[in-house]
Amino acid sequence: MTSLLGTAGRGVARPDRDGAAGRGLGARLFPYTLVAPTLLLLAVFTLFPLVQGFWTSFFKRGLVVAPRAPSTHPVFIGLDNYLALASDPEFTGTLIKTVGFVCVAVPLVIVVSLALALLLARPFRGVGAIRAVVFFPYMTSLLIVGIVWKWLLGYNSGLINFMLDLAGMAPVPWLENELLAQAALVFVWVWANAGFYMMIFIAGLMMIPGDYYEAAAIDAASPWRMFRRITLPLLRPTMLIALVLASVEAFKVYEVVVSLTHGGPGRATVYLIQAIYETGFTKPASAGFAAAQSMALFAILMALTVLQLRMAKER
Repeated sequence: MTSLLGTAGRGVARPDRDGAAGRGLGARLFPYTLVAPTLLLLAVFTLFPLVQGFWTSFFKRGLVVAPRAPSTHPVFIGLDNYLALASDPEFTGTLIKTVGFVCVAVPLVIVVSLALALLLARPFRGVGAIRAVVFFPYMTSLLIVGIVWKWLLGYNSGLINFMLDLAGMAPVPWLENELLAQAALVFVWVWANAGFYMMIFIAGLMMIPGDYYEAAAIDAASPWRMFRRITLPLLRPTMLIALVLASVEAFKVYEVVVSLTHGGPGRATVYLIQAIYETGFTKPASAGFAAAQSMALFAILMALTVLQLRMAKER
């Protein structure tokens, strides 16, 4: 009898264990179910084009393969595209101009956005509306931003030169002079993106405990000393995020260039993304070379990000 009861008890308990195991498995798989759509989109729209672009960089081919146009057919050439890229003066010059743009625009947008965050982090009447106004340019398409600023900076029909003419001053060739055109692009890009990085810095400032500032005020520390000894060190992780994002976006500058200067005057404001586009879409049988340029840009961005993260870790 005892043996039978024990056997029956074990038979009844087994479904409970199986049910608990099933519920445990479901609980473990639930987070992956939530992440699966994002991973699928990432694989389809990011990883697959990346692999395809890398594979295309080993071929000489047209952007569209036409059966009756043998010059568009893919021909495997190995590393020839990368070797040609290393000795291409046009690509080297474009890369130098792009690096120059990044070295000027990124520090400037960090300084401007941090200054805006320090001004608008504290609550006061109307601060939400002011933040929205500052953030609004980031929500606007960069193509629209470029068109608006071209209307403002135009030489003959620009509003700014019209106001200068009313004041009895000579018009300024904002977009016709190489140096002024590059400066205008930096200004417009910073103006369009400062609101986004301002919000990142505001979030970082709100994470700093107020007790630190109260203790510093008791010690009669000046605002500059508080900023240098409290705000900057505790804001370093946030600043790293902003620096990485801004660097990547600055290297990818394209829409505002096309709509504001079209790469001019001459080719003074042609940067990497526009050069890659022109190579792939306007030059015959150059899709593989354009893919090699894209892979070079990807390697630069990856190396820059890793370097910034490693420097922050060492600090």
